[in-house]
Amino acid sequence: MPRRAGALSRPALWGLAAVLLLAAVALDSPLRSWALDWRAAFPARLWAQAAYLAGLGWVQAVALGCLALAGRWRGRMDLWGAGWTGLLAILLSGAAAQAVKHLVGRPRPGIGLSPWLLKGLTFDSDWHSFPSGHSATSFAVAAVLAARWPRAAWAFYLGAALVASGRVVGGSHYPSDVVSGAVLGLLVGLFLVRRLGIKDGGEA
Repeated sequence: MPRRAGALSRPALWGLAAVLLLAAVALDSPLRSWALDWRAAFPARLWAQAAYLAGLGWVQAVALGCLALAGRWRGRMDLWGAGWTGLLAILLSGAAAQAVKHLVGRPRPGIGLSPWLLKGLTFDSDWHSFPSGHSATSFAVAAVLAARWPRAAWAFYLGAALVASGRVVGGSHYPSDVVSGAVLGLLVGLFLVRRLGIKDGGEA
């Protein structure tokens, strides 16, 4: 399939992802300090709470399940396909993020330890900072929905970015956690898009 005019090639996209990850690593410490200083403010607390709720896997699953059921009821195969594929994206990206969290054991910003003091295998949620599961599932779903409704792709990715950055604002993750989670989610979402042949479903 020919690439759309202005679209980035796959190597360029992953190169951009690598640059963003390196930049996020460099910003881990300064942004952690900023987030901890600012998170008591009302706008920060509102943003962080909204991001937490919107990024919960079960909340996203309910929304995508409703989309699938609405599509089935109305005979809209674009809605049905987006819904169940989004559910699969949540399941796979969430499971992958949880597996890495447990294996890496990176301390969350709030406990005041070095972000590079890795514990390894652990079931303590205070050491489950890397990667951000909220970011992974949000970007996986965004990739699926953007493939189905390309004209609204900017809105899907903006929503995912707001969820991811809200996790930094709330002091739950470092920037590199959310960027890594976003890359993981994109990998899963784009894999499903390609594997299942998700195509433009028309107007959003």
